[in-house]
Amino acid sequence: MAAVKGSRQCKMIVVPHRPWYRAWRATLCLAVFGAVSWLTYDYGLDQGLATKVEVAGERDALRSALDGSEATLAEFRQQVADLKLGGRVDTRANEEVRLAVESLQTQIAELNEEIRFYKGVMVPNAEAKGLRVERLDLRQSGVVNRYRYSLMLTQVVDKHEFVRGVVDVSLVGAQLGEARTYTLSELDAEISAEIRFRFRYFQNIDGELVLPADFVPTKMVVVVSPSGRGTNSTERTFAWQVKGV
Repeated sequence: MAAVKGSRQCKMIVVPHRPWYRAWRATLCLAVFGAVSWLTYDYGLDQGLATKVEVAGERDALRSALDGSEATLAEFRQQVADLKLGGRVDTRANEEVRLAVESLQTQIAELNEEIRFYKGVMVPNAEAKGLRVERLDLRQSGVVNRYRYSLMLTQVVDKHEFVRGVVDVSLVGAQLGEARTYTLSELDAEISAEIRFRFRYFQNIDGELVLPADFVPTKMVVVVSPSGRGTNSTERTFAWQVKGV
């Protein structure tokens, strides 16, 4: 074959003409691509389902743990409430016991005082014998300026015989800046001008007195005057001290 001058020569390859081969190769490529796509999809689906199952399991485990934690918290809260209530109950019980003990101690002291008093009256051994003003108690009545009083007279003698006479009780204090004295008969409507007594061992004189307005008492003076010859009056002064109701 003659060469043409001035042009480039290219090698030519001659192949058989097979149209069905191209079609078969294209089909094979599509099949391989489809298989790969399906395998990829199936793998992703399996992984997604596995992840979903795992997440659901973790979620359920977290819910279970949360429920357990809430139950434990509720139990702890109940325990704290019980401890607080128990503490209040214990504190109240201790306070009640303390008050009961104090009340019993007071009662025992009063009983011992009564025993000493009765011993002194029934079996006198004191040097100062005769008619005595044993005590005077003042207590609040719950009404303003109204007070309960209890005066006890005793007779300490070797041979107890009836003694009789008159008691004079005076309240000494100040009213509107000036000294003032009231007799008990002026403050107690139930008492007449004289308070008479008659007893062998002891006698209580009880009543209620009402203080006048602006009167501030400081002391009470008790004078006991027995009747009969050769008897002397007895006087005793008590500070104004009021106890509870």
